[in-house]
Amino acid sequence: MSSPNFRGRDFGLAGRVCWGFRLLRARDSDQREDYMFYLSIDVESSGPFPGLHDLVSIGAVVVCEDRGAWLVDETRSFYMELQSQGGEILAEETSVHGLSSERLREQGSPAAEVMQALDAWCAEQVEALGRYRVAAWPVSFHGPFVGWMAQKHLGHNPLGRSGFDIASFGMGLFACTDREQLEFRMAMAGFEPATNMDMNHALADAVVQAHTLAWLLNHAECAQMEG
Repeated sequence: MSSPNFRGRDFGLAGRVCWGFRLLRARDSDQREDYMFYLSIDVESSGPFPGLHDLVSIGAVVVCEDRGAWLVDETRSFYMELQSQGGEILAEETSVHGLSSERLREQGSPAAEVMQALDAWCAEQVEALGRYRVAAWPVSFHGPFVGWMAQKHLGHNPLGRSGFDIASFGMGLFACTDREQLEFRMAMAGFEPATNMDMNHALADAVVQAHTLAWLLNHAECAQMEG
């Protein structure tokens, strides 16, 4: 059995020992009641404020633990584009994500249908994997857009009331206070960002965030065991 190389990097002897301990822990924990996975989410919008501006697209993907290592399961993903909800559309935002009103009118789905589909997809992940926690970079932007729309059309929010902010977790883990410092310290620790050929596409961005989260979770658990 080979040791993991988290996105192509072999962590050497220390990493293999860490992974070995985690594999032993995981062997009898497949059905443990406290198991939790993460949903990495990303949205594109027509402006910065839920309710005032439209939710344009939603992307989500699962980050879960397998054989003692956190990984991204891209087979468990969600992506939909939304028709206009009547909010203000800022030209500068449209230029970022490229989803024009014409495209969304032709290819998008009504907001209520999107929320129902997201709710059903989340329920499928729970049935298959257990409890989840929503994660984003930053969760303070992405979470409220989905929560506001879901509450309006479903009467509840499948993402829940709390969220896991990936950047804040990383800053705490690496004892720094801004993104530039975090990216530098992660790089020094061996992190290689996932390649994103479709920036500002909600699913592509959710996948990139997910790989970052998985790496941070693996790094944190190895540091804890070595400490």
